[in-house]
Amino acid sequence: MRTGADYLAALNDGRSVYVDGQRVSDVADHPAFSGVASTMASLYDAAHHEGSDLVDPENGRLALFTVPRTWDQHERRKAALETWSGLAHGFIGRGPDHVAGLMAGFVSRPDLFDTDHHQLGKSVVGYSDHAAEHGLWVTNSIVPPQMNPSDPTSRVSPVHLVEETEEGIVVEGAQMLGTGAAVADAIFVTSVRPLGPDETARAVSFVVDANAPGLKLLTRRPYASAGDPFDYPLSTRFDETDSMVVFQRVLVPWEQVFVAGDVSVVNAQFFGTAAHQIGNLQSIIRLSAKLRFVTGVASLVVKANGRDADPGIRAQLAELATVHTVSEALTDAAHNKAERDEYGVFRPAGQYLYAALGMQTEVYPKAVKLLGELAGGGPIQVPSSVLDFDNPDEVAAMELVMGSDQMPVRDRVKLFKLAWDLVGSEFAGRHVQYERFYSGASQVVKMHAHRHYPFEEAERIAGDFLASYP
Repeated sequence: MRTGADYLAALNDGRSVYVDGQRVSDVADHPAFSGVASTMASLYDAAHHEGSDLVDPENGRLALFTVPRTWDQHERRKAALETWSGLAHGFIGRGPDHVAGLMAGFVSRPDLFDTDHHQLGKSVVGYSDHAAEHGLWVTNSIVPPQMNPSDPTSRVSPVHLVEETEEGIVVEGAQMLGTGAAVADAIFVTSVRPLGPDETARAVSFVVDANAPGLKLLTRRPYASAGDPFDYPLSTRFDETDSMVVFQRVLVPWEQVFVAGDVSVVNAQFFGTAAHQIGNLQSIIRLSAKLRFVTGVASLVVKANGRDADPGIRAQLAELATVHTVSEALTDAAHNKAERDEYGVFRPAGQYLYAALGMQTEVYPKAVKLLGELAGGGPIQVPSSVLDFDNPDEVAAMELVMGSDQMPVRDRVKLFKLAWDLVGSEFAGRHVQYERFYSGASQVVKMHAHRHYPFEEAERIAGDFLASYP
C-alpha cells in the first residue's frame, strides 16, 4: 500500500504547474505546496499504523475506496472517512476521500456508461480499481469557468471534446476550481451542471493525469507561504490550493474515459448511480470535523480570556456547539439510515444527507463569525511574527500586554495566531467562501433536500389531524 514517500515521489512527474509567472520544477519542494504535500504524506503514512481503520482488511487497500455492498463495508467507509477528515481537521476538501466515493457510486452501475456508440463501463470499473490499488489522489474539476454570455468578444471555452482517436479522446478548453489539482495524482473532469441536448461536445467525463501533455494548472495565490507555521499554522499545513485547469489538445486514453459525447449519460452519472450520495458522505463528515475544530479553538479562546463562566459567553459557545452537534447528528442519521439500492450498494439516506449539505452553505460562515465574536481583538493584539520572541526587549514589553503565570505570553500568542488563521487570514477567507459553494449553488442543494424529504408522510399526518374534527 502506498506510503507518504511514495506519494511525494509521484509529484515529481513533470506536471505543468504555474505560480507567480513561473513553472514549478518540483511541486513537493515548492513553498506553495510543500506544506499540504507533507500533510497528505502523513495521512498516507497513518494507514500504515497497526490497526488503522483507514485500511480495508478485506483487500489491504485504503477503505476510502471501498464500494459499500455490505453493511460492514458501509461502516468501514464511514470509519475511514472520519479518521481521514479528523487527521486534517476537515480542511482538505477534495482529498482522495471525495472522488473515491464518486467512483464507488459509478462502479455500482457500470452499464450506465455503455451506449450504442461507446462501451465505457469497463473503463469505469478498471480505472476505479487502478486508483484503489495505488491509493491515488484523484481530485475533481467539474465546474466551467465563469463567463459573460452577453459578451460577444468572450474567448472563454469550457472543456469540450475535439476528436476521438484510437488512443482516446482529445479535449480542449478549461475548468475552474481544480482544488488540490497541483498536488493530486489526477483530475476527474466532467460537467456538474446538467447539459442541454445541443451540448454534445461538452458531454465528457474522464480522469486525466496531472502530468498529461498539454494540461496546464494555473494556481491562485498560495497561502502556505504567508509566514512561519507558528504565525499561520493552518495556512502552512492545509492550503490545498485551487487551480484553473487548462486543456490544450490533451489526449485522454480510453481506459480513463467514462463518457464521450453522450449528454444523457453525463446528466445521469451522479444521480442515476449512487455516486452523489456516497461521494457526499465525505462532505458532511469533513464538515463535522471542521466544526468540531472551530468549536475547540473557541472554547480555548474563551478560557484564555477568563470568560468561561460568563452566561452570555456560554450561550455563544453553546450556539457554536449546537451547530456542530446538529451537523454530526445529521451525518450519523444519513449513515445509519442508509439502504441498499437496486444496484446493491448502500446509499446514505438522502433526507439527512441533503439536509446537512443544505446547511453547509450557512453553518461554517456562522461558526467562523461566532469564533470571531468570542475572540474579539485578541487575534489582532499579537506581535507581527514568531521572530519577535527573539528580541528580549519585545518579550518584556509583551508581558505588560498579556503576561500571566497561568498562560505564558508565547502560549497566548500561539492560540490567537491560530484563531486568526480561522477568522481573518486569506486562508480563513477562502474557507468561508469555499464552504458557501462546496456542494454547488445553495438553491440547487436545497432542491436535493426537497426531493428527498418525505412530504407525503408529513402531509398525511397533518391531513389525519384535520379529518379528526368537524
